[in-house]
Amino acid sequence: MILDTQSVKNAATATGATVGFDAGKLVKGRKRLVLTDTLGNVLASRVLPANTADGPAAIAFWDEVAATHDLLGQVQVVFVDGSFNGVFREYLARRYGIRVEKPAHVLVEKKNFCIHAWRWIVERTLAWLSANRRLSKEYDRSLRPANAWICLANIRRILKFC
Repeated sequence: MILDTQSVKNAATATGATVGFDAGKLVKGRKRLVLTDTLGNVLASRVLPANTADGPAAIAFWDEVAATHDLLGQVQVVFVDGSFNGVFREYLARRYGIRVEKPAHVLVEKKNFCIHAWRWIVERTLAWLSANRRLSKEYDRSLRPANAWICLANIRRILKFC
């Protein structure tokens, strides 16, 4: 499993408590928390205000998804980036016995970024999602339809390759 977040700018229609400011990426909008398998298929997602911290949000997300997803009971390793290293890593190890790893092996190194083994899969999935017109920005007023659009975009992508 691979877990990551993406901060997305909001449109004028998305306002109120569902929108926040991500100080790390300097984006006012929402944050998409996406859990993928090793093929890049979205298993679960959640849309949150952008000012939500990654670690505590991931803990609540994992608890909710683990209660409904039988597949997560068989997970042994979750690959994440540096923002999930602290509290999330300790929580999954203590509660579920799952090892949380930040891949250190660099596949390609460019000027400002590195492509890590396993991590590029979730980045590719986020790029596929962002290619959908409806997901290029956050347009929805509430978080529930915003999350539904992620599911629909993933279904559309899977059906396209069948």
